[in-house]
Amino acid sequence: MRLRRDQAPGDAVPAPTQSPQRSNVRPEIQALRAVAVLTVVIYHVWPEAMPGGFVGVDVFFVISGFLITAHLVREVDRTGTVSLWQFWARRARRLLPAALLTLFVCAAATIAVVPQLYWQQFLTEIGTSTAYLQNWQLASEAVDYLGAENRASPVQHFWSLSAEEQFYVFWPLLILVAAWTARRRLAITIVLLTVTGLSLWYSISETASNPAAAYFVTPTRAWEFGAGGLLALVGARAALPDRARALLSWAGLAAVGYAAAAYGTDTAFPGWAAAVPVVGALAVIHAGMPAARWAPSAILRISPAQFLGDISYSVYLWHWPLLVFTPFVFASPGLTETRIAVPLLTVLLAWATKVLVEDPVRRSAWLSAQPRMTFACSAAATAVVAAVLVGGTSHVEAQIHRAEREQVRLVAHHPDCFGAAARDPKNPCDNKDLRTKVVPLPVAARSEQNAPCPNFRKDSGVRVCDFGVTPAQARKTVALLGDSHASHWRAPLDVVARERGWHGTSVARTSCVFSKATKLTPEPTKSQCLAWVKNVPGFFRKHPDIDTVFIVAITGGRVTVPRGQTMLDAKMHGVRRAWQSLPDTVKHIVIIRDTPRITRSTVECIDRAIAAEKRAGLTCAVPRETALDEDPAAVAARKEHSPRVQVIDLSDVFCSNRLCYPVIGGALVFKDLHHFTRVFAETLGPPLGRKLAALSRTWVRVP
Repeated sequence: MRLRRDQAPGDAVPAPTQSPQRSNVRPEIQALRAVAVLTVVIYHVWPEAMPGGFVGVDVFFVISGFLITAHLVREVDRTGTVSLWQFWARRARRLLPAALLTLFVCAAATIAVVPQLYWQQFLTEIGTSTAYLQNWQLASEAVDYLGAENRASPVQHFWSLSAEEQFYVFWPLLILVAAWTARRRLAITIVLLTVTGLSLWYSISETASNPAAAYFVTPTRAWEFGAGGLLALVGARAALPDRARALLSWAGLAAVGYAAAAYGTDTAFPGWAAAVPVVGALAVIHAGMPAARWAPSAILRISPAQFLGDISYSVYLWHWPLLVFTPFVFASPGLTETRIAVPLLTVLLAWATKVLVEDPVRRSAWLSAQPRMTFACSAAATAVVAAVLVGGTSHVEAQIHRAEREQVRLVAHHPDCFGAAARDPKNPCDNKDLRTKVVPLPVAARSEQNAPCPNFRKDSGVRVCDFGVTPAQARKTVALLGDSHASHWRAPLDVVARERGWHGTSVARTSCVFSKATKLTPEPTKSQCLAWVKNVPGFFRKHPDIDTVFIVAITGGRVTVPRGQTMLDAKMHGVRRAWQSLPDTVKHIVIIRDTPRITRSTVECIDRAIAAEKRAGLTCAVPRETALDEDPAAVAARKEHSPRVQVIDLSDVFCSNRLCYPVIGGALVFKDLHHFTRVFAETLGPPLGRKLAALSRTWVRVP
């Protein structure tokens, strides 16, 4: 899946700033926090109502940059330096109590109500969130083809809190270094301008070339903090007339509202697009609370806005875990009920957390007077969360190791009707001992690798590796070509290759279909795939001994559709042109029809069926019409009526006329939503060999 754009609410600390009316809490900032957290919550609870609600995080980043910079600069003006330990201790007292409480509850709830299938992912993400490194983990998963299918964890929203914490570490260091110079204000301004400018440039560049990762990483977001910081440095000196401030405040609110309503998950973000909510937030902050009769000040000052702004940090912390855990607690939660209950419970929990946890710790005179005790208490609370994580992770790992040992024993005994053999069209069979068996367990299968492919190397601009027998032993050399679905077919094809004395070369690239149609994927994958498709024919020209190529590709995804064509037409035309680009030395192109796919609910069903000792394959079967997409390559090959391009279809091994089975003959078919487990893939060798034998009998007639 594509990871959702989940946001966090910036620094929630009221701080005095240089303004015409100096106070400890600025009403316009409290109201701006309320607007920001409201857009985020609506986006998560009711995304179609506010598809760009993720811009709330940008507003929070601006607020944080403004307040923290104002505080640090005042300290520099007063003392000539920055007390780092005092600053970090204040941040810890303000942010850690509520955050660690949320993380502890999420860890405990994961163990209590979530299937063990997700424990490793959830507990790992809770761990990275505790260390405030969640944004970097999500950035790596965002560009990882398999990781992108992870279920949203209860702490996915901690990515922006992680970015903020990293800001709190480095920002005061930069200001401290600048404060050592003779002209402190000028030096601080130059430093902030430089960092902000470089970050903005990097954000625009990285959003264009690698948007999946750019969304999460701190360098692409630092300019938003910097923009708020620069306003804190120079904004108060540029006083505006009251009417101009009123107009500025309305314009700022309109900019944030426009971005929240008009943007969507297809918006290239952050990049230039983030400038709209950032400038909007800056405008509202700089305008303050203008006294003009038509100014928005009366609206910003109303009690609900001030109350929501005051608890915005805890609202953000609690709303996402409640949304994630609801389906695990209630089997089929109603959409309307969820949209009502979750926000109400979020506000109640946020208020309780603010009153009982945040305020007492933040206002503690004892902790304020002893920064060391602040760090000691923070470390102790963090250790409690870590202990829960270690316990849960150790339990899952023990379960996996136990299941792996059982799997080895089972496979070593070569039971009858195991895996694909249970659905052999010629000799169907049923082994009663395997009816409730599932190997590997879904939790163990998630991290399973495809069949080994040694000797990875670069050749003619493509990465290749070997399977089958060695070149010295081989009677024939074949190639397997395609995306990650080609890689998961390597295991059964390896069985066939070894039986026939073939040497195989795997020419596969994740997320890249061998097609001249341009697949609509994010950069840099898009450009890399286009280059890969262009280089593939050169590889085969360099290796004329490869006369047979097996091609597999995922059926899903979108491509650029020329005018007058359907999506299917565009895909079929694209694969035909790709086949035609292969040299004449490739005499046989065998399209292996893509396999069924399942859903997350299917995987969870298997987990429950195992626990209840039910027949997971039957209990969790998926309708054939849902599981099997139309395969453009297979359709195109059949329409070609060419002896050079032929199709192998093993759908009947996976599916009956009505249903497709996620567990067959005791073997778990899928390790995720559409990739085989290696255990099941190897049992596909015999049926694949028979199909290939029937096909190859026609090859002698090819000119």
